[in-house]
Amino acid sequence: MSLSVKQRAQLRAKGIVVRIEYGNGSVKCSTPEGERYYTAADLKAMAKPGFMDRFTAWIGGAA
Repeated sequence: MSLSVKQRAQLRAKGIVVRIEYGNGSVKCSTPEGERYYTAADLKAMAKPGFMDRFTAWIGGAA
């Protein structure tokens, strides 16, 4: 279960850089606080854009 380019970009915007995806579903990431391990499912949930992200994109597209 790998993360898409769009999901990686969303995470990078939040300060999380994916380093290594392991076969067991865990992912090694770099954060401003240091290196952390997440599950791929947790990262996919974190990569979903929030309401304000979609609203800002809508305003940018309308301008």
